[in-house]
Amino acid sequence: MIFKHKFHPTILREYDIRGIINENLSELDAFMLGYFFGLTIKKKIHPFKSPKIIVSRDGRISSEKLLKNLVNGLLKSGSDIIDIGLNPTPILYFANEYFHADGSIQVTGSHNPKNYNGFKMIALNNSFYGKDITKLGKFSQSGSNEKYNGTYQEKNIEDTYSKKILEPITNVKSQNLLKKKIIWDCGNGATGKVLKNIINKIPGDHHILFDEIDGNFPNHPPDPTKKENLFELRNYIEKLDADLGIAFDGDGDRIAVMRKNGELIPGDLLTAFLSLSIKDKTQNIILDVKSSIVAKQAIESMGFKVEIWKTGHSNIKSRMKKINSVLAGEMSGHVFFSDNYYGYDDAIYSSIRFLQLINEEKEIEVFLNNLDKCYFTPEIKISCSEDIKFKIIEKIISKLKRKYNLTQLLLIDGVRVNFDFGWYLIRASNTENALVIRVEGKTNKHLSSLITEVKILLKEQNVFLNL
Repeated sequence: MIFKHKFHPTILREYDIRGIINENLSELDAFMLGYFFGLTIKKKIHPFKSPKIIVSRDGRISSEKLLKNLVNGLLKSGSDIIDIGLNPTPILYFANEYFHADGSIQVTGSHNPKNYNGFKMIALNNSFYGKDITKLGKFSQSGSNEKYNGTYQEKNIEDTYSKKILEPITNVKSQNLLKKKIIWDCGNGATGKVLKNIINKIPGDHHILFDEIDGNFPNHPPDPTKKENLFELRNYIEKLDADLGIAFDGDGDRIAVMRKNGELIPGDLLTAFLSLSIKDKTQNIILDVKSSIVAKQAIESMGFKVEIWKTGHSNIKSRMKKINSVLAGEMSGHVFFSDNYYGYDDAIYSSIRFLQLINEEKEIEVFLNNLDKCYFTPEIKISCSEDIKFKIIEKIISKLKRKYNLTQLLLIDGVRVNFDFGWYLIRASNTENALVIRVEGKTNKHLSSLITEVKILLKEQNVFLNL
């Protein structure tokens, strides 16, 4: 029997595989992914050796069946599987390190709506993305008749993981956290059980919202970067007179921090604050292409070197290894530590590092109030179909190349146009059917002028920005 399969082209994304259940993503896709991923890893390590593969899933309704089919495919490829159960994605990353795995796959739809799902993958301790995913798609289309018998076992490593991530606030002398009241919003995502287990080990007064794992996300959508999704968190901060709120996305690799006044801290400024926890000031720190000049300058003022890089957790992790970066952060709330951790995006660990700074009396409000004044938009997403969004960006880049000096254009991810008085970014999202816009100016007048230019560029492509 030959195993042969053609994945829907729209689900083979830059960072992972992701789609809409029973529309462009099916249980057969999961089986074939497991089979061809297992064979891919097998060829990389040794044709006669069984790859050790870790699997896990989030709490989405479709995740259990997808995982079952994924496992069946992996078994046919001859993989030895360790199933760690229902967990946030960072626990899968941790398990990959802990078990010295050859590969790992998390079944998750991340921050997307409940009808989405997908797979995040690691191969030989590196993100499996971009060209890796493209090659896997071609491999499955050409087919294979190889068949083996793998093995399957289940293990629970939540206690081991919890002990590791609590290290930054374990056995510390400072007691500042005891004075703090914090509201946590799990959004019915995969972080609920883990956070509930560790919360009593964190000093202070803590309250958890929506910790029951429910793939219907009955209280709000699983994207915490959107302020409208955190209405209840804002209400509880006000109602309980709390100091701040911390929220996670559906699979626990994105963090959002809400101030006492109900405002969300942008991911780039959060990364700048977290830079205070890095002891060696000679190290490299990465910000994604959506990040503010204010965040970059704040980090540089501490002595760090800052690099602006492509958006996307896989892109960032790969770049961190290449330039030996100790910290990276994205506007979307992915934060990566590699000084005393493993260099992957873990929202719960990032929250502990945040609390470590609070415990050391580094106040977030003081930090934000001392930053240079600048005027910027939030990250703006405009709906745009999958089949045209990248073509639109190509046309915009072509026009900008004729208009500006190439030294003003950063083209690593869409186009970022830099001026002395500000910048703007136009890019295609790799996780959603959307164009992503961000604009920043030194004054309100500069901001308004740049927004007008962006509107004109988009209007020429029949895309309209309402600001």
